Parts: sequence; structure tokens; C-alpha cells
Amino acid sequence: MTVTKRNVVGGSVVTELLKHPHLYHVRAITRDPSKPKAQQLAAQGVELCRADLEGNRETLTAALAGADVIYALTDFWQKRSAAAEIEQGKAIVDAAAGVVTLQHFIWSALPDPVALSDGKYLNVHHWKGKSLVTEYIQTQKPDLWAKTTTILFPNYFENTLTDPQRYLPVKDAKGTYTLKFPHSPQTVLPNVAIRDTGKLVHHVLEARSTYFTKTIAFWAQALSEAEKLAEMGSYYNVPTRYQASSAREFQELLMTRDGMSEDIALDFTEQLLIFESCGNVYACEKFVQAKDVSQSHARFY
Repeated sequence: MTVTKRNVVGGSVVTELLKHPHLYHVRAITRDPSKPKAQQLAAQGVELCRADLEGNRETLTAALAGADVIYALTDFWQKRSAAAEIEQGKAIVDAAAGVVTLQHFIWSALPDPVALSDGKYLNVHHWKGKSLVTEYIQTQKPDLWAKTTTILFPNYFENTLTDPQRYLPVKDAKGTYTLKFPHSPQTVLPNVAIRDTGKLVHHVLEARSTYFTKTIAFWAQALSEAEKLAEMGSYYNVPTRYQASSAREFQELLMTRDGMSEDIALDFTEQLLIFESCGNVYACEKFVQAKDVSQSHARFY
């Protein structure tokens, strides 16, 4: 079992698979095995392999050699570049396609924002890049696609912890906690807990070929930001106010408050507007719903 570990989502998969040592030997790919997080994995029994996704592809090929399963993901926000993410994704795909022992490839993806919005939103680059890598697997690596499962990741509940300035309300002079967001109070986002990623991946692996060439929409609850805010207010017994802002106001807020460039702020804003205009696109019938991925499929390699 090989896991390309690039953020906490990959970490969740590693944590889950380590619970089943009779099934998986986990190998994690990292740029720097000496870093504390990498060393923590090594202390848990994870084999560490150094690989370069942008430069020397031979290191990646060597790291993936002999794998039965590859769980792969890329991180747009690391470089904030769709071109860089596509390059990373294609490097992983090219290397995976050459692994003769490979039985299952799981690709962490996002939907095609242009197709979902009928061409309305053209600037959601951190979605589009991943969808182009998916298309690359389908069209250029058909043998790999035949044993690929794609998982679409949604909004994380943990965002309130990792980006509190963006997702948590701000207390004003009157003591009211206000949240500004470019959604109507009724617009929902699909949400999931990062820690459940590993559980889903384990179930998918148990199901063997059941989800080959399938796309799984991974979400647990559809909630609006207004609903979340109201629940927080009720739990902590504090006054709250939800303020729906215009897209331009929100984009400018991301630029001034969070230091995003204009292009990245537009990218982030438009992804939210997809749900405002198109509803919960993760509930689309063409996607397998994660809640339907059951252990009743359990079979093992």
C-alpha cells in the first residue's frame, strides 16, 4: 500500500490503514523525511520515501514501485497554481500507470466547475486543475482508469479551526458575532470531517473493483453557513448575525483580510457561487454517494 501524503487528508488515510497491519504496509511519500511530521509517521511504522513531483520524476517512480494500492492527492494551495498542480497530478498518474503490481488507484479530485455551471464560472482553478488530471487519466491512461476510483472532497468542518478568520464570526462593538459570506441563508455546502477520509478509503479498498471508474461524492451533511452560525450562537449562548455579502465584497474581503491575490480570491469566491447558483452539486445522481459505500462490499486483496 502506498500513500502520497501531502496534507492532513492523506494523514487521515495513513492513520486509518495503520489500524489494519494485517492488510496494509503503508509507504508515505514526502519531500523531506527528516521533518517532524514525517518522523512521527516513521515512528508509527510507516515506510518513508522521498520523491520530487516537479523535477526528478525517477524518484517518484522508485517510490511507487511494487505498490498494490496508490492513494494520491495534490495540494493547490501550496503553490496556488493550477499549472503546478496539474504537473504534479500528471507526474503521479504517469508513474502510477507504470506500476505493474498496481491493483487500485484512488485519486482525490474535485468536480469540473465549468461543466457544473454550464460555463458560468471559469475561474475556479483549484477545481479545474484536479478535474483536468481526472480527464487525463480517462483519456490518456485507459488501463489505469480501468482500476481508478475518484473521490470528490467537499468543505471540511475543520476549516473553522484551520482558517478561523475566514469561517468563524467576528465579534463587533455591540458583542454580536457576525459572519459575512456570499451565500443566501438557505444555500447549503456539502460538509465532511477530514478524519473520516481514511474510513471511506478503507471501505473503497475493501470493495475491490466495485468502484472502479466511479466517482464518489464524499460528504456527510449539507448545511448553510447561516445554520452553522445559529448553532454556534445557541451552543455558546451568544448573539449572532449572518450577513450575505455580494461576490465582489467577499472577494475584496479575502484580498484585504487574508492577503489573497485578486485571482485567487476570485477562484475562492466563484467556487462558493457554484453552490449558490447550482445547489448542492455533490448530490448529483451521476456520483456515487459516500453514504452508500458500505462495508457490505467488504472483500480483501
